[in-house]
Amino acid sequence: MKVQLLVSKWCPVCPQAERIWTEAAQKVPMDLEVLDVAERNGREVVSRLRIKTVPAVVVDGTLKTVGVQPLGEVLKLLGA
Repeated sequence: MKVQLLVSKWCPVCPQAERIWTEAAQKVPMDLEVLDVAERNGREVVSRLRIKTVPAVVVDGTLKTVGVQPLGEVLKLLGA
């Protein structure tokens, strides 16, 4: 499973989302990629999926959620 977490340097809650998703990646097998929306790879995903807010989570090419979820919600989202 490929998970892309889209973040921004100016986002006040993105570091919290990154911590939660990093912890989830230790519990559930996934390929976690953190992308800054100001960089090329992040802009490509934002443009393709028309993402308007960060943090945003893309799982296997599909936008799944935006905002910060508690670890339990993240694990549920991943089917754990």
